[in-house]
Amino acid sequence: MKHHRECHEGFTLVELMIAVAISGVVLAALYQMFIGQQRSYSLQNDIAGMQQEVRASEYMMVREIRMAGYQVKDLDIRVDVPGAAFSNGAMEAFEEATSQSIAFTTDADGDGKMETIRYSLEDNSLMREMWRWEVKSGKWKRSGGARTLSDSMEQLEFVYGISADDEGLNNDQDDDGDRYADEEGELLISSSPGREEREHLRTVRLTLTAKSSRPDPHYSHPLGGDHFRRITLSSMVHVRNGGL
Repeated sequence: MKHHRECHEGFTLVELMIAVAISGVVLAALYQMFIGQQRSYSLQNDIAGMQQEVRASEYMMVREIRMAGYQVKDLDIRVDVPGAAFSNGAMEAFEEATSQSIAFTTDADGDGKMETIRYSLEDNSLMREMWRWEVKSGKWKRSGGARTLSDSMEQLEFVYGISADDEGLNNDQDDDGDRYADEEGELLISSSPGREEREHLRTVRLTLTAKSSRPDPHYSHPLGGDHFRRITLSSMVHVRNGGL
């Protein structure tokens, strides 16, 4: 009778080491792929959040600036907010108008109460500050303090159009460069109008530029040269209550 020897041979040490090495390479590749996808997702989520913030901010600013100078009936307010950066003692439709900040009076939410609203840029934060007029006390009261609308804002810019015709500033100058002074519809363009010019302010060009909070290694900004994504929105606001 022939006896058949059973084979109990397994993997050799070399084969086992090769299998472990291949598994390690595969796992490392999968891990790198997972990390890359996570970073890409976080980056896209960051960019989407930045775009949503700047669009919402622009919408709010345009809507409120358009109503600057609106006066609630039966309210005779003569004083401005005491102790503010723009305070000069008298209430104005536009309390402040600089290249990076604007303050104005209006009834922003249509509730029959007057508000003074200020937008400004502090570091990379777009700030909105509001004061309400209290009829009983006859004073301006700060409403909740300064609020951050966006913390990814890189640039905030205002440019103003001032009526410089016979019904406006009437400065007897050719402000728009067409060789005619104080003609009908003539606008003086300024980034820092004075008090008298603010009285005849008719348009506000608003420009917002937001920057992503983290760089994208696969992107290079054509102007900045860095790897941060940016979005710029610009709107021309016509002040409805100007000249009324």
